[in-house]
Amino acid sequence: MAREPSFGDRGAARGVAIVSVLLVVALATMIVSALFFREQVAVRSVENRMLLSQGRWIERAALDWAKVILLADARSGAVDHLQEPWATPVAETQLDETVTAGARLREGDRSALLMGQMFDAQALMNLTSLELGGKPSAVHLDALRRLLEILRLPASLADTVTERVVLSRQHLVDGKPVPPTALPLQRPEDLLGTPGFDEETVAALSPFVVFLPRATPINLNTASPEVLAATVPGIDLAAAQRFVAKRERTFFTNLATARAQFDNNPPLSSQLFSVGSNYFMVHGMVRFGRVESVSDTLLERNGQRVEVVWQRRY
Repeated sequence: MAREPSFGDRGAARGVAIVSVLLVVALATMIVSALFFREQVAVRSVENRMLLSQGRWIERAALDWAKVILLADARSGAVDHLQEPWATPVAETQLDETVTAGARLREGDRSALLMGQMFDAQALMNLTSLELGGKPSAVHLDALRRLLEILRLPASLADTVTERVVLSRQHLVDGKPVPPTALPLQRPEDLLGTPGFDEETVAALSPFVVFLPRATPINLNTASPEVLAATVPGIDLAAAQRFVAKRERTFFTNLATARAQFDNNPPLSSQLFSVGSNYFMVHGMVRFGRVESVSDTLLERNGQRVEVVWQRRY
């Protein structure tokens, strides 16, 4: 005859049942939490893509505005100087919702912010000019040596840079194109890894040099004293600083006018110097929501067209 369960047996059975229920509830909670977490991650990812896309749209609009400014400037004349509208920096500006088409993920989100500035790329020493027909350009090589000496860097680095530039450029041999054997150079940072160039050296050189798609003259209306002292024959840094001080009160419409403001009237070749520019660098920052994008864009103005040469984001 079967024994009836005792009170202790029934209590143990109830305890097992309760533990089982708790385990099921805990497991269900973990599963639901994981599902909610995955959904939250997916929503956040969609939000980030939306913010990034909207930021890119604002960035493109800002570049279109920069192109319009450069085209309007070209219609006013071929002279470029630091008193023109393109040289005016845009302070951190909060954009109206009409700019972002009313896009907003949730109430309380920050409005879009934009800031930036346009620089004359031909105010810098264009290291692409170091290559001339597949060979080093002696005049530009000497200028780079002087710039390195002014910056208290080894002058021997000029030969290293020149060799690197020649290898990165296509040239003609017996009328036939010879492709480059090294990667193209776009920014001074691309010299990292080249013998003699570390982060400190590149940082010291970066404010004064640039790599443009082709050889270009230096704009006397915008160049720094260091670049002028390195490139204008027969002057030192002090003379270049005096020239820049005079330039702050005016600008020069031709090389003859500029030459008269230098000590000793040095010769100014139109192949090496100009009073206008075709290449401009746009540095900008766009912040939309929690996404911030900083970019550098090189623009080329050619007649009534302004094209993007390259763009890099950080």
